[in-house]
Amino acid sequence: MNGLSSSISATALPTPIPTPPTVRFISSALIAVAVAVLTTSLAREIQVIMLLISAGAAFLILFSHPYRKEIRTFLEKRNLHYTPKFSQVVPLFFVWLALMLAPLLAPAPFWVTAIAFFITFGWMWLIFPHVDGTRALAFVDTPPRT
Repeated sequence: MNGLSSSISATALPTPIPTPPTVRFISSALIAVAVAVLTTSLAREIQVIMLLISAGAAFLILFSHPYRKEIRTFLEKRNLHYTPKFSQVVPLFFVWLALMLAPLLAPAPFWVTAIAFFITFGWMWLIFPHVDGTRALAFVDTPPRT
């Protein structure tokens, strides 16, 4: 059995509490706005204010949604507690990098801003279940591999 065939697929272990699509969509879009706004010709102060508002709103939506309570209940039933892990933060490195590099493109044409938005949105949509910890819940009841 090789490494690929022994890996556990997402279909074999479904996520018990999936991220609600509205939370995933809105938060991903708000983070994408935070990156894209830095490529515009707006004044730097306006860019920073929009970045802070959109990123803050994304985190507010993420952490205030009732599914977070479901996650805590799910873990407490198994005598576990929710602790963020380093592996949840690692995928956000590319978003951080985009935030650092986006101002170098300013003032960019609209199509560059749109590309920055859609790339960031796609990346956030893809990694969201890993960042918010819901994907890891599928592995809570699985014995560790030896």
